[in-house]
Amino acid sequence: MSNSPIRVGFLGTGFIATYHSKSLRQAGASIIRAGAFDIDTARRDAFCKASGHQPLDSEEQVIDSADAVYVCAWTSEHLRLVEQVVLAGKAVFVEKPLAPTLAIARELTNSIVKSGVVNQVGLVLRHSPAYLLARELVADRAAGRVMNVVFRGDQFIPIQGYYTSTWRSDVTRAGAGTLLEHSIHDIDMLRFVVADVTAVSARSTNFHGYPGIEDSVSVSLQFENGALGTLASIWHDNLTRPTQRHVEIFCEKRTISITGHDWFGPIEWHDADGSSGRLEGDELVSRTAGLSYTDANPDVAFIRAVKDTSPAYPDVTIALRAHEIVNAIYRSAEQGGKSVATSD
Repeated sequence: MSNSPIRVGFLGTGFIATYHSKSLRQAGASIIRAGAFDIDTARRDAFCKASGHQPLDSEEQVIDSADAVYVCAWTSEHLRLVEQVVLAGKAVFVEKPLAPTLAIARELTNSIVKSGVVNQVGLVLRHSPAYLLARELVADRAAGRVMNVVFRGDQFIPIQGYYTSTWRSDVTRAGAGTLLEHSIHDIDMLRFVVADVTAVSARSTNFHGYPGIEDSVSVSLQFENGALGTLASIWHDNLTRPTQRHVEIFCEKRTISITGHDWFGPIEWHDADGSSGRLEGDELVSRTAGLSYTDANPDVAFIRAVKDTSPAYPDVTIALRAHEIVNAIYRSAEQGGKSVATSD
């Protein structure tokens, strides 16, 4: 491991960049806050004032200033920016979704893999204590086989409130709506906790009226281990309700539920022998401390990988599989709910 601190830059300084910048505080002296750029200079300056990054006037200046670069611009810009970063040989953290289409996501993935740079994707729920414990509870032989999972993810449409931006209503920038932008997390978690998805059947609709931006999706899922499942993904207008996920997993001899906060729980389980458990908050974090990849904080894990020049997690290859499943869901919805294999 190098003893030198990692210089970290940001391309895009909106809501999600602020999240990562705050999360990086736990990296402490391991990082130097390098340059940041945003086409909205007022937003850039506010981000830099709060975070300690240096406001710069171009993407190239940020890349030159950094050892590792966060790509947090809108989705349609990811490929162009990522290619600049990897051409410079710098480590890259790219937000989800990778790209507005599967074809572009594959192009982005190939570019990163060929470059060999350390890379990580913002599928941060793979570090969530709640989902880490759910995965362990499912894998426990005492649970029996997974039979069914019910997964609901919802939030107010992210063009208002604390998002302070409207680009997610523009299909040319976002690529699509709630399924791609929000529930790619959910698809990734279904794979992470249950098994890979082999076939889907879906319906989607559009209440808000933004062309190409679906805001309500229902999906039936077939998993490779024989389990079935459903996913509901919703963008509503209830600003009093923050992002929430509710998950119920039914195994032969155990039921598991995640409610409330998708990081700190609570998570509950009930077994056929009458035993049960419930964990949340600090107790849940402590219980799962040894289950996360290198570090429970995904941003600290990224910095550690950059310092070690070791693989980061999750990387673009993991994210690409989630894109393939999402693409199959969209194709099913376009065909009126026809079953579509995720390998097609």
